[in-house]
Amino acid sequence: MYEELLSILKNEVKPALGCTGPTSVSFAASVAKDAVGGKVKSLKLIVDRDTYKNSISVGIPGTSQMGVVIAGALGVICGDSKLGLEVLKNVTLEDEKLALEFSIDHVALEINWEFEGIGLYIEAFVETEAGTGHAIVAKTHTNVILIEANGCVVYKNEYESKSSVLDEANSPIRKYGLKEFLEFSSSVPMQSIIFLKNALDMNLKLAEIGLNENLGCGFGNAFKKFNGDSAYLKAKVLTASASDARMAGKGLSAMSCASSGNVGITASLPLFAIAEEYDKSEEQLIRAVCLSFLLTIYIKNHIGRLSAMCACAIAAGVGVGAGTSYLLDGSYEKIEMTINNIVGSLGGVLCDGAKPGCALKLSTAAGIAIESAYLANDNIAIPYRNGIVDDTADRTLTLLGRIAREGMIETDKTLCRVIIDRD
Repeated sequence: MYEELLSILKNEVKPALGCTGPTSVSFAASVAKDAVGGKVKSLKLIVDRDTYKNSISVGIPGTSQMGVVIAGALGVICGDSKLGLEVLKNVTLEDEKLALEFSIDHVALEINWEFEGIGLYIEAFVETEAGTGHAIVAKTHTNVILIEANGCVVYKNEYESKSSVLDEANSPIRKYGLKEFLEFSSSVPMQSIIFLKNALDMNLKLAEIGLNENLGCGFGNAFKKFNGDSAYLKAKVLTASASDARMAGKGLSAMSCASSGNVGITASLPLFAIAEEYDKSEEQLIRAVCLSFLLTIYIKNHIGRLSAMCACAIAAGVGVGAGTSYLLDGSYEKIEMTINNIVGSLGGVLCDGAKPGCALKLSTAAGIAIESAYLANDNIAIPYRNGIVDDTADRTLTLLGRIAREGMIETDKTLCRVIIDRD
């Protein structure tokens, strides 16, 4: 168990520069170009509806641009696929100018509306002076499942269909549940998870920049004017300001969790405020972050990497609520009560795309997560078999995943149509 859960954490917790929606498009385009090399002549992109939705209203770091088309153009002009979620780390103003010129007549975009499942799926076809490169990225934002060069397969991850490659039912984390996550987080040697401190440091730096420069919608600075519980408000300030900076396209990486920077921010920063308020040690804080990240990954695995259900609210919300409860008490029973409180109140919150307004949604999730932990600490919780709340937290989260996967596909299509048609 220990080695597998540690491997999952290391694979799912990585730096991400900019919103991972457009970043995944840049990455796929860069991989396709690298397959053949040479000067680029044209680019064709096929993206799932949610990737498009999550790319149209967020800033791309190092530029003044937004959207799928320019993200793809930047990927072939200056992207470095070896950097993964930091693919545009080396973008310059000259690169932005070249990408804008290239995107006007040389980039074609198709949104895949026919796909019935949920999850990320991007195809990039690049024509260069050396030939044709083709790449498919699916399930997670840097998971390459196919590379072709001039019609010849360079790499292929065996799969039967688009639906099968996106199916996460057999993912390793599904073998575990809350008890195993709590046991691991409480007892794993600290040197094995000390890398999680980087998540706090990286995301705190984003929050500081967001506050100092009053980026995005300025929700972080607005919350600073409120009066009330200091830890509760500080958690909202940090979460909102980090998202303010990220959604504005600030050129600083966030530590992502389960392929999302905003999810990583929500699942970590509120715990810093709680640990500081209750005088918890750095080790206790890092173990709480570990629990939060594991639960967040677990829930995103159930609801889908991309869906109509907001992962920042429900996945990271549950994670950070459990982490808060761990810092307050640490008992399995209180953590389970916290999870039931969050799912019973936040379950079904819609993902209406990545955008500056996400900062408010993230801070709301952080606030409700902390409230839920405070209530559980006083033995106050939504009763079992009350609405979506089931007999155990694990069963509750399974039900939540079923609703997202089976019940919200049409909602997801309509939501994307409404936003895309409007814009």
